[in-house]
Amino acid sequence: MRGMSTFLLTWNPKAWPEADYAAAVAATAAGRAVARRWGIGQRRSGIAAGDRAFLVRLVRDRGIVGAGRFTGDVHTEEHGGRLRAYAEVEFESLLPLADRLPPHELKARVPGVAWDHLQGSGIQVRPPHDRALEDLWTGHVPA
Repeated sequence: MRGMSTFLLTWNPKAWPEADYAAAVAATAAGRAVARRWGIGQRRSGIAAGDRAFLVRLVRDRGIVGAGRFTGDVHTEEHGGRLRAYAEVEFESLLPLADRLPPHELKARVPGVAWDHLQGSGIQVRPPHDRALEDLWTGHVPA
């Protein structure tokens, strides 16, 4: 039986407008999950329903801003004349940008991830770093 895996989803703020993100933050703060289809870069397999997903904001105000679970497997769709890989994810928590888990803390507490060199979405966080990330997130997010 396959155990749960952990993946990083990267977010370029140009791809999810800040106003829409703010509404999603409010929804999760009110206890509602936010379902999104997320591009997962070059990954074509390995993600299954129930796997953990952490959302990493790139470019500016970098850091982890959300967490959730995948609700299905990887699928491909044509987009702009090319096949692209996607996975469905439900975010149970999305934080205001000011409350994000910043890169310096991630580097110090989860050194097994190349936080300054994330190449696309769908990056798997391998044990024992997945547990360290989960513990860090759990301690960071308000109960």
